[in-house]
Amino acid sequence: MNGSRQDGHSRWFWRFVALGLLAAGIVGFVALQILKPRPAVTPPVKQLPLVRAVPVEFRNGALPVTGHGLVKPRAEIGLAAEISGKVSYVSPALVTGGAFSAGDVLIRIDPEPFRAALAQARADRESALATLKLAEQQLARNEQLVAKGFLSRETLDERIAGRDQAKAALARSEALLETRRIDLERATIRAPFGGKVLSEKVDLGETVQPGKELARIFADDVVEIPVSLTDRDVALISDPWRGNASAGNEKVAATVTVEHGGVRYAWPGRVDRIEAAVDSATRTFNVVVRVNEPAARGKPLSAGAASPPPLLVGMYATVEIAGRDHGRYAVVPRRALRDDGTLWLLGAENAVSIQPVRVLREANDTAAVSANGVPDGARVIVSDLKVVTQGMPVRVVDESRTAPPLTERPES
Repeated sequence: MNGSRQDGHSRWFWRFVALGLLAAGIVGFVALQILKPRPAVTPPVKQLPLVRAVPVEFRNGALPVTGHGLVKPRAEIGLAAEISGKVSYVSPALVTGGAFSAGDVLIRIDPEPFRAALAQARADRESALATLKLAEQQLARNEQLVAKGFLSRETLDERIAGRDQAKAALARSEALLETRRIDLERATIRAPFGGKVLSEKVDLGETVQPGKELARIFADDVVEIPVSLTDRDVALISDPWRGNASAGNEKVAATVTVEHGGVRYAWPGRVDRIEAAVDSATRTFNVVVRVNEPAARGKPLSAGAASPPPLLVGMYATVEIAGRDHGRYAVVPRRALRDDGTLWLLGAENAVSIQPVRVLREANDTAAVSANGVPDGARVIVSDLKVVTQGMPVRVVDESRTAPPLTERPES
């Protein structure tokens, strides 16, 4: 009994010791948490948007207007037979690329059948003329006999009808004579202007029919380059509509360039006219630039020109038209121009200034805009931002660059 009590007291003793140690540990842990030093709390740093910016370039003077187009002849026609017959002559110049002058005989259809028909028509006319003279003489005699009462009025009417029939026969013979004369002229096909042969489809001895195209020729004294320009581009040209008026008006100057053998060559030209209608598909204006001496060799614009070419039909040309003087304007990267026609400029302390501008021209990766409201030394943001407000501060990465010329690169 006494042993059991002693064992029970011993167990309770050690339980109290364990509980005391656990309580002491808990108290110590809480004390450590309360008494340990706290780190300093600092508010987070606000990150400003990072943008790229380039300096705005200012220029003075006229803005060039650039377009592209194929060189075309002033006139291009097809030579076709107007009569049927056998080809008896083909000019040596009637080959692709051959040159000829106005009035040169290019094709001749065998004229002998037409000469014979013309001679027959002349003989028929002489016969009809003789018949008419006889009818008139008979009518005159009959009129005298009727007046004296020797012939009836019915006989006189018959003589009058015979004379009128002779007149009609003479008119028919004269019309036939003129037709035969025209047919003989049509047997010879002459060049209506000086130029070159684009293609030919006829051989000596071939029998041709009316309407068949025998060759295609074009005038080479003048060439034209039609270029499509937007209304904004046309507005840069100083009164382009005067080219549509009388020839006495001074026309706007232009420069036509063509690349040949890796070298660009230039020819002087003029704005000749603007075509009457706006292109319904592209809403652009077709401006026609004319070069008066396409056979002259082009002026090389760089070194390495061995044999300058003439300006040939079918060449792909770049046309630069002299624009009117806009005074001072700003040149910025095209990507800096926003859809609503504004620029994001950097003001004092790198704050954003939203500036509306008037776009004068866009070419390549560059845009020319009005300089109004754009201060000297301004920088323009070229990167995109999701949200932009007036006066918003930003961080800036400057990009040093020079704006390219406002002349479009020729399309390949």
